Amino acid sequence: MPDDAEEERKPLRADVPRYYRVATRFHDDEKVRAWPDWIKLLSLYVLTTKHRNLEGFFVLPPYYAAADLGWPRSRVLNGLRILEADAFLSFDSATNLLLIRNALRYQQPDSKNVQKAVISRIRSLPENQKLLQEFIDLATEHCRKTGLSPWAQGLPELLRKEFRPKKP
Repeated sequence: MPDDAEEERKPLRADVPRYYRVATRFHDDEKVRAWPDWIKLLSLYVLTTKHRNLEGFFVLPPYYAAADLGWPRSRVLNGLRILEADAFLSFDSATNLLLIRNALRYQQPDSKNVQKAVISRIRSLPENQKLLQEFIDLATEHCRKTGLSPWAQGLPELLRKEFRPKKP
């Protein structure tokens, strides 16, 4: 088992950020202000969990969140339903796939290696055509803006190319 010093000496991978952006306006959002504190905590957990990635499309078994937060699994599932109803995320309980709807609004791929890593991570996810299409639509909405890197702007087209719907 590695000790803390050993963990600190591990080289950092460029495609795995050590942090993710959370908007400073998070608590000013009308929806967020209306949420009870436990939903705010769950939403911040989703934004900052170690299971998360840059693109905000990842597997999060509810029992992981329950263990991390010290909550019953039923509370996590109820919270995910509330966050989904408020369009904060999309969640598939059959595959435990979670999509943070605005993740790419705040942080996009900024290099070819990061773009490749996004594609690789998406390929490794359980199959869910509905959430994949939602992710591609959100990438198109958030990454095609002027002023973003060419890697961000090129992501939606690359996703459409890499993940064409399978023909029957």
